[in-house]
Amino acid sequence: MDAGGYAAWAAAVTSVATLVVTTVVGGRRENRLWAREALTDAFVAFLTASWQHSDLAKVSATPPDTSSAEAMAGQYGEMRNQLTRLRLLSPPDVVRAGEALLRLQRTVQNAGSASERTEALAAAAAGRHDMVSAAQKAMGLRRPWGAAPRGLRSASTTRGLPEPRQPSGSARARAGEVS
Repeated sequence: MDAGGYAAWAAAVTSVATLVVTTVVGGRRENRLWAREALTDAFVAFLTASWQHSDLAKVSATPPDTSSAEAMAGQYGEMRNQLTRLRLLSPPDVVRAGEALLRLQRTVQNAGSASERTEALAAAAAGRHDMVSAAQKAMGLRRPWGAAPRGLRSASTTRGLPEPRQPSGSARARAGEVS
């Protein structure tokens, strides 16, 4: 075989190797992107259902009338469905936080008095915070929920400004923000 044949053969081998490496690396990258998108969608849907469940509980009578109870049951069912997706896609810490929030939402729904419901709603809000923190950690977003980046935090505290916080429930709802 002459030098031109060897060069053609080497070019073909190089092309095949490049194709294999690109396919393997690209396939893994696409798989990670898909999993991250699916996980984000499941987090958002789970937390949206939780917020809607709590919002329904806030405006319904204690105990809730039939239509309110059915609406809350629908949101609870949506949370269960999304928790199944989270079980498939997320680490155990996220699943535990989701299960805890699901139980807290059931407590909200079953509260017998206005004071019990208020306490249950506060506990559910804390559970949502824990869920968001676990989700952020699972997705590599390790900054605590509601905290400013380190550079901004130190700048605000040196001037005596309060730490940044998430908006209140009504402001969050107006802004269309889901947590």
